[in-house]
Amino acid sequence: MEIGSRIRFFRIQNNMTQEELAQEIISISYLSKIENNQTSASIEVLELLCNRLGIKLIESEEYEQLKELYDWYHLMVARKREQAITFYESYECKNTNDSRVAIFFVLFELRYFIFLKQLSKAEEQIKKIELYKDIFDIRMNYFYEKIVGQFYYFKSKFSVAMEHFKIAEEILTSSVHFEGWETADLYYYKGLNNNRMGKLALSIVYIQKALAIYQSLYDLKRSAECQILLGICYEKIDEFEMAEENYMLATKLAEGINDQSLLGLIYHNQGVLNSKLGKSNEAIAQFLSSLENKEEDMVIGRLRSIHGLIEEYYKIQDYDSCRNWLIDGFTMLEKHQDLPDFKIHFIYYDYLLQKSENLSKFIEKDALPYFEGIGHHLLVAYYAEKLGKIYQENHKYKLASYYFSKAFSALKEHSHLNQ
Repeated sequence: MEIGSRIRFFRIQNNMTQEELAQEIISISYLSKIENNQTSASIEVLELLCNRLGIKLIESEEYEQLKELYDWYHLMVARKREQAITFYESYECKNTNDSRVAIFFVLFELRYFIFLKQLSKAEEQIKKIELYKDIFDIRMNYFYEKIVGQFYYFKSKFSVAMEHFKIAEEILTSSVHFEGWETADLYYYKGLNNNRMGKLALSIVYIQKALAIYQSLYDLKRSAECQILLGICYEKIDEFEMAEENYMLATKLAEGINDQSLLGLIYHNQGVLNSKLGKSNEAIAQFLSSLENKEEDMVIGRLRSIHGLIEEYYKIQDYDSCRNWLIDGFTMLEKHQDLPDFKIHFIYYDYLLQKSENLSKFIEKDALPYFEGIGHHLLVAYYAEKLGKIYQENHKYKLASYYFSKAFSALKEHSHLNQ
């Protein structure tokens, strides 16, 4: 890496302005030219700048540190939470002078924040990285695009996430070599993101690609995750027998490796399938089993199962159980403020149980704008239809017609994306 790029990187990492770095050494304009590799400064000037930054003028790539960082990154890809946390807390080279090592640490630290769902920290990290990402080589660019795509996936901004995943895949399929597990992980996230966007055919294609690699690597856990996602895709297109077959294959794999969290995920999706088939009692049993198998830190997974229980108890008019689970859901959200999807779902049911006059206003002013903003067409259709029915029951037929039309348009858009 050129010395000017190194100086800019470490200056930004140290939260220093150009004025602070240049003070009593050189002019700000001259420093700017150095940082942009537009001029060659004297050794004396470069040494003064490097000394102020606390780095060496001449660096040597520290291969052992890079290997350590890749191993840490692999722990996160393999979902080994405790080991990944232990590495981060004990890692002694966070302030390394080697710019290549430092950049990969920053990129993998970004993945670490996402891994722990510390999305506010991740967002701040992305803002800082964007100030110097133009100095990245192709491998750094790959990890940047993939990891930022994962950030936007967890922020429910699926269209933005897909743009980053596409760039990562373009790099992946170029001359740069990556391990099979890395290729499979990107394909898995592309499948996951396509699923959330309603592009189910594409989701199936990418998950099958990932599954083939995981099977070749004898990675039973990730193979089971792929089987679960295939089941979700088939359930969404009403191929219920194929969905159940995928869930059964996933169950065998999860039981074979005694993975409780995977079983929790499978039970949840079997609950969704039974709900769609109109079997509320079976669905409730599956959602309860799901919660029993999910660990406390699986916040989103637990909230999804709680949401499922709320829906099913409301369907069978067990309003007391519905209200109790709603309280549990809101209690969990108090500790996790960055999950607006669930907050909207829970407020909706809270208003339903109260028979609140504010329900229609909430759907119109809060629920619909949010899901339209993130491009979640199925939920736009869901809430637009609910609002249409409310206006229809209140004899406001013009408004009812408008929202039924909105629901139809959202479903049409979803179907278009799904082709």
